[in-house]
Amino acid sequence: MFQSVAKYTNDAGGIEKTLKLVQSFSQVAEVIVASTPKELAMWQTAKDQANIARRFFRLFKWIDCWTMCYNLIQGYTTPKQIAGDEKGKTIDQSREDADSDTVRGFLMSAKFSLLGIFLFMEMFCLTDAMHITHTSWALPLQIESLKYWFWSLAASALLGLYDLYLLESGPAETAETPMSEKIQQAKVTVKADGKERSTVVETTKTVSQDPSRASRRQAILKGILADGCDMLIPVDICGWMPLGAVPVGIAGSISAVLGGSDVWARVNP
Repeated sequence: MFQSVAKYTNDAGGIEKTLKLVQSFSQVAEVIVASTPKELAMWQTAKDQANIARRFFRLFKWIDCWTMCYNLIQGYTTPKQIAGDEKGKTIDQSREDADSDTVRGFLMSAKFSLLGIFLFMEMFCLTDAMHITHTSWALPLQIESLKYWFWSLAASALLGLYDLYLLESGPAETAETPMSEKIQQAKVTVKADGKERSTVVETTKTVSQDPSRASRRQAILKGILADGCDMLIPVDICGWMPLGAVPVGIAGSISAVLGGSDVWARVNP
């Protein structure tokens, strides 16, 4: 258990999701839990410090986002041959695959390009958030950047819905799931007639190669829910729909738990 926790806390994504949970919970606590000015200041400090710490984790993430977007555009603009391939697909089937790839590529490009714009603009507001500088343009720039984050989340949610549509409209899952065999070795020591003899015993474990349709559906729905919760944050801050600190904090906490569970599953397979 401690080793699993250590792997999670040593991962950048795990730390970021933990800080997000601290920030969101503190936002709720400063309204519901805090009963004195001292407690209110404590929860506000926890929220602000967690927010600043999270910004350092994504300070230059805009480079990764724009690189991903560029690679996607390059991949989808490369001419592809539409014909029957070695798998026996017809021309119509290949056209359908190309169209679905185009839609998915467009949504992914929109997601990462808009996310990169948000992170790039937010980077210039960090020193004001740390109270090192006090400029007149930092707050308006931060609000404008959050609008791009909202549209990036909207593109991500649409991408999840599209993946869900492809999953549901695909061929029915067969009863037989592709399996693979994993051979494990264990050393066994046997004591007989006053002598110890060691033998190596091989055990074969059958594991599934591909996730089932149900697990893929669950992962897609989890991503859509996390995107929907995160969308409430810019909606409230930008003034499109004032929701209040508590609903936004609860939504952020749900998103942090969902994202943290994915990181936990990744570092502890």
